[in-house]
Amino acid sequence: MTGPWDAATGDAIGATWLLAAIAPAGSFGRRARARERPFLCGDENAAREAIARVASLAAQTSAGDLAAMRAAIARAPDLTDIFVRATGGASLDDVDFFELGRLARALDDVAAFVARAPFAAPAIAEVRVALAPGTTNGYGFYLADAFDATLARERSQAVAAVAAFDLERSRLDDRVAAFAGVERVRDGEFVLMRDAVAGTLPPEIRVLREAPTYFLCEVALDDGARAALTARDDADVRVASAEEAVRARLTRVVADAVAAFGEACDALGDLDALVARAQFAHAHACVVPEIATDGGFAIVDAAFAPLRETLAGRGRAYAPVSLDLDGIGVVTGPNMGGKTVALRTLGFIAACVALGVPVPARSARVVLVDEIVWLGIGASSDADDGLLSSFGREVIGLRSFLARDARRAIVLVDEFARTTSPREGRALSIALLERLRERGAFGLAATHLAGIAGAAKVAHFAVGGLRALNESLEPLDLDAALARIALAMDYRITRVDEDAVSASDALELGAALGLDVAFVTRARAALGDARTPG
Repeated sequence: MTGPWDAATGDAIGATWLLAAIAPAGSFGRRARARERPFLCGDENAAREAIARVASLAAQTSAGDLAAMRAAIARAPDLTDIFVRATGGASLDDVDFFELGRLARALDDVAAFVARAPFAAPAIAEVRVALAPGTTNGYGFYLADAFDATLARERSQAVAAVAAFDLERSRLDDRVAAFAGVERVRDGEFVLMRDAVAGTLPPEIRVLREAPTYFLCEVALDDGARAALTARDDADVRVASAEEAVRARLTRVVADAVAAFGEACDALGDLDALVARAQFAHAHACVVPEIATDGGFAIVDAAFAPLRETLAGRGRAYAPVSLDLDGIGVVTGPNMGGKTVALRTLGFIAACVALGVPVPARSARVVLVDEIVWLGIGASSDADDGLLSSFGREVIGLRSFLARDARRAIVLVDEFARTTSPREGRALSIALLERLRERGAFGLAATHLAGIAGAAKVAHFAVGGLRALNESLEPLDLDAALARIALAMDYRITRVDEDAVSASDALELGAALGLDVAFVTRARAALGDARTPG
């Protein structure tokens, strides 16, 4: 399963990370995922139902039990080949029965958590009972005597036949050893010196090769030993036949249960996909979003989960994103103020819903879209990157999107056309937003260029920006500097007047990141000169 996005967009909005985070544990879950398709515009009822199922399982099941269920699911082997052979008439072997026992135990373990009929089907129970006599220590399998009285009798007789042959052979070896004047005859070939042999050799000694001074010999079976050997071999044949009869009988029991196993494995795959999503919902404090058919996106304290997880690993706090977007908007504000994170968060929330996953937020109102598109920083195209500048790649990505006719799309634009002149970049951005509005798309564009929202007649949002930031502090390492900036940054996004201008705070941020005072002072002087008419 993938979603309504290309690879570059999937990476930019964290959808690739999300797919890995909700990856099934076993082969049946992976098979179930391959059958899934994302929820698109028009699938609202199905999406609501799917997300509600995930949320219900997450609410009713502890994180520990979800982990145990996932472990049990992962232990279930895929026995498609065994089932094909069983239904095709080929007898299964001991390894096959061992694997069937593993699958039956895994289904039992899952059924302990989820009361579902497919996992406890009578036919599967019959297989479990049929295999029980050969189950050793709960894990191994041996075709034990307990399976069949005939098998037990034939094995007993085979043991007696082996003992009888061994006795006959021992007596024969003793006679040969006595003739040769040795304590015992070594198995296989042995040597007799000519000068130690008086008269002819007895029939129990077969000469393999003669030399001037010795005979190379072996023991030849007499009538009694040959009869015992024949009896032993016949007993082995009867044992093999009895074992094959037991295996054939067990195979028929398995063949009768193939349909039940198939239904259970399909249910196991669906459960695997469900448990993976429920684990994600547990881990990221997700909620069930409202899925609307019109209006727009309204997220409150939403998280871009990949970033929040990374920051948590470094002991740093995450600032959640709240945004109400109905149609097209522009977000401006300082560098490092969270504009890109706001875009990623919006895309991530849309991806969660497309994949049937509750969303990491305090609340969310979303709409289903047919396509999620990322343009600008971080995007790429199918064209040869070596032949195109960053601007060229952005244009190719835009051209590709405009050529498609998605019923409803959400387009996330990060500093589009930033590498060309500000004047032309502004014009291109305005044209893009106007086209999105005409197509009825949802869109949010992050930019430092002024006047775009007003010119394109779209909503203007701004990040709060830096509060007081003391530049006189001693230089800090990167993590400490980033933590200090985070404490001083107001990440809240609010709707502002369309003519409002948001500062970039670039000089203050440069100083906080370690640029020396003289450098920053010179930059401030240059900035003042640039603003003075001359």
